[in-house]
Amino acid sequence: MMRNEDQHFWHIRSDCYDKLFWVKDKGYLETIVECADLKKHQLVLDVGTGTGVVANVVKKHVGHVVAIDISDPMLTKGSWSGISVVKWDIGDYLFAQGLFDRVIARMVFHHILDNLDRAILRCFDVLKEKGKIIVAEGIPPSDDEEVIDWYSQMFKLKEKRRTFTPSLLKFYLEKNGFKNIKTKIHIMDNFSVKNWLENSGLSKKKRAKIYEMHVNADQKIKDAYQMHMVDGDCLIRTVNAVITGQK
Repeated sequence: MMRNEDQHFWHIRSDCYDKLFWVKDKGYLETIVECADLKKHQLVLDVGTGTGVVANVVKKHVGHVVAIDISDPMLTKGSWSGISVVKWDIGDYLFAQGLFDRVIARMVFHHILDNLDRAILRCFDVLKEKGKIIVAEGIPPSDDEEVIDWYSQMFKLKEKRRTFTPSLLKFYLEKNGFKNIKTKIHIMDNFSVKNWLENSGLSKKKRAKIYEMHVNADQKIKDAYQMHMVDGDCLIRTVNAVITGQK
């Protein structure tokens, strides 16, 4: 069951979610589709579907998509033609074992603070033999410990969340039974910090603090993000890992 504070968080975020540039970034979506190796006969589970952006892209390539999310506000703002939608927590049992050919989870697992292993194991259970999971997550732009720490501290100002690296994502997938782990990196250049913050659902005070943290960051951080100012906006280079694992 979703906590009251989480319900409030997603209610606020849902109002502007589709205005976030990264949500509909064509390159990011194409990378997920490529890594998923989709076929017309497949049944796909889209975990943490939100407003259904990934589900709507994927449905063009497969037989059918089932989309799940725990947030009513996000689901009510989605477009679901040709998609089966269920309000559900991936950590709880619902689907039969061995039902899906693919499970996709974009920008979902960093929100699961409790029982991440259980959520990943449920994904493993519902996949057919040799089925694949595709996990897409934002990661720090460098392996440098100072950069990772800055990334983690910055996001703490925004929300409660996990910080992933490709090696940590691989660890969790292997721990829960997945094999043949592969990683593909997707880069978003000129990512608008202004767009991200204005559509984050955060208060003006929090947005200002996060923006200032970017602008006043040490040079090492700015270099890692290829940070630069254009017309009053802070533009950065963000990094996303798309990890695939096989049952």
